[in-house]
Amino acid sequence: MSSYLGVFIVIILLMLREKQIRPTRMWITPILLIWLACTSVISSDKLTPISLILYFICLIIGIGIGKWRGKLEKIRVNHERGIVTSQSSAAGVIVFLGILLLRLLAANWGKEHAVISLTNALIFIPLGSICARRYIIYMRYKQLTG
Repeated sequence: MSSYLGVFIVIILLMLREKQIRPTRMWITPILLIWLACTSVISSDKLTPISLILYFICLIIGIGIGKWRGKLEKIRVNHERGIVTSQSSAAGVIVFLGILLLRLLAANWGKEHAVISLTNALIFIPLGSICARRYIIYMRYKQLTG
């Protein structure tokens, strides 16, 4: 568990620092998460209509959280260097880490089919959150750069 704590501290520090927005690179993480979600769903034993509905519900929840996190993001233009930077808010970081902890707890809870379906579904919350947040940031970037 201490290794997870170290990873969470690194994630918090990286998320709270101000970083340059690079539109060409901002879609790498969502694509990797889409691949992770697809492989997780494909490798599960059974795909039932209920599990597909659960995946869809978690994706919608994640998109809502991502829109909220994207609006909390601090985006500004650095006129001296000519770049646009963003910085995550503390509330957005706490929500993201809470979602990751929820998935970690569900994965350690058990190996029954219902729990496996739940852990697979919980992958879709960060996926929707990151995709929606990056889309909001990209649209705000386009507004600032004209």
